[in-house]
Parts: sequence; C-alpha cells; structure tokens
Amino acid sequence: MEFKHLGGWQRPLVLASTLLLVYILYGETLTTQWRQFRSASSIALDTRWKKITGLFGNDDFYLYVCGIILSIQIPFWSGGLLFMFLDYYNWPRWTRKYKLQPGTHEPVDLNRLKETIKVVLINQWSVSVPLLVFSYFLKKITKTMPVFDELPSLQRFFIDFIIFIIVDEIGLYYVHRLMHHPKLYARVHKKHHEWPAPIAITFVYSTRIEFILNMIPVVLGPMLTNPHLFTLWAWYAFVHLRGLKNHSGYDIPGLTSSEEHNYHHMTSNACFSRSPVLDWLHGTDKGFRAYMARKELEKKKNE
Repeated sequence: MEFKHLGGWQRPLVLASTLLLVYILYGETLTTQWRQFRSASSIALDTRWKKITGLFGNDDFYLYVCGIILSIQIPFWSGGLLFMFLDYYNWPRWTRKYKLQPGTHEPVDLNRLKETIKVVLINQWSVSVPLLVFSYFLKKITKTMPVFDELPSLQRFFIDFIIFIIVDEIGLYYVHRLMHHPKLYARVHKKHHEWPAPIAITFVYSTRIEFILNMIPVVLGPMLTNPHLFTLWAWYAFVHLRGLKNHSGYDIPGLTSSEEHNYHHMTSNACFSRSPVLDWLHGTDKGFRAYMARKELEKKKNE
C-alpha cells in the first residue's frame, strides 16, 4: 500500500516506526557524525566571527556602539529604500496585488516622503545614538558589557531571542495602549498616525518621546539576559526588519501578515500588539476580526 493512501493515523505511525528503525540501525554513527559536524562548523563560525571583531580592532566601544548602529542602519535603509522604490515608481506592477490598501501611495507623495525621512533620521541619530553611547558607558561602569570573544551556543542564542520576543510583545502592547490614552495621544503618538496608510519607514516616524517609549520594550529583554554581542546585533536587525514589514502596507507572501497593524493605522482603536495574543486576551481585536470577515466575504463575491 502506497504511503499517500494511508489513513490519517497510519502516516505518523509509519513515519515514527521508520525513524525509530533508522535510529536503532545507524543511531551511533549518525550521533558521532552530528557531533563532528557541530564541532567543525563551530570552529569555522568562530574563526569568521573573530575576523569580524578584528575589523573593529577588538575594541568594545566600536563593537558595541558602531556594531549596533550598523546592525540597525543597514537592514533598515536597505529594506526601507526597497519599499520606497516600490511605492514611488509602482514597479514592478505585480506587487500591487499585495497592497493592503489598494489605490494608496500610487505613487507616494514625494514631499511627505522627504519629511518622513527627515524625522526618521533625526530620531535615529539625535536620540538613538546618544542613548546607545550612554548605555555603553553604563555597561562599563556596571561591568555588564556583552561577551564578544566566542559566539554563543545555538541553544543560548534561541533562548535569549525567545525571551526578547516575549518581553517585547508584552511591553509594546501596554506602552502602545498607554500612548493612545486621550491625555497622551495628541502630544506623543498622533504624529505616527499621520499615515493612515503606512509605508515601511514610518516604523520610526514619531515624536522623540514616542521613539524613546517604543525603545523600552525592545531593550528590556537584553537588559534582563545580558546576551552575547552577536545576539544583540541580530535582535536589533530583526526588530527593524519586522517594523518595516509591519508598516510596509503589503501582505508579503511567506511572512506573517501585516493586516493587524495596517488596520490599526486605519482605525487607531484596535490591534495594539505585534501578535494577536494580547489583543485577543483584552478584546482589542473585535473590530479587526469583523473587518477581516467582511473582506473575506467581498473576496468570495468577486470570485
């Protein structure tokens, strides 16, 4: 009987039995080869890492401050320029079918784009960099500088990353809701909502107060675990690429949906988190779920 004709419970049973048989026959050999591979790859990666740290003169100031700046600026402006090109030239045309708000920014207004770039650069260089330099000297005083000699184990890397994501998710939800309080919204958060149909770089388009508040959940996880420097670089690159994606205005195939945050910019009263968990828990996604149901119904009618 062919594998594809097996019943729903039979396939996992056959697969598990096969894997068990392979392990019994070849388990010791495979384990030895896996350990040898891990050892060889670890040596190769550590050698490359040492070459990278050597480019910074193995100086902890350049590695921490300049390294983090590069881990933010390179991904942010590489992705940001790509999305600006798409929104200004509307090319290639096939990307239009992934627009979450069709008809907006076709093309994007150049004057608004220039103003947005200006605000983003001010936030990145007059707020972020001085705070980064301050944090460097604080870490030197408190003797909590990240280790950078050898790369962290894969296990430590993923544990740190999971902690960062959880802490950031919880912190962002409540900070974001706080900024929507009537007494704070106009002074702190309204600027960010000047783009009801956001473009990628509006991720950092905000008042300076909001920019600092948004940084708190991002840096809180690393403050708790004091990770390896490479993990810090990877985290800040991830945060900015995720922010670009969530504000891009596109539903990019293969990635998590940007629908929730796009809806937040449309309405300003729902979807305050990056994932649906806390919005579901607090009931701040009801309007979004109704919106998606209407959207799905319209899609079926047009098919």
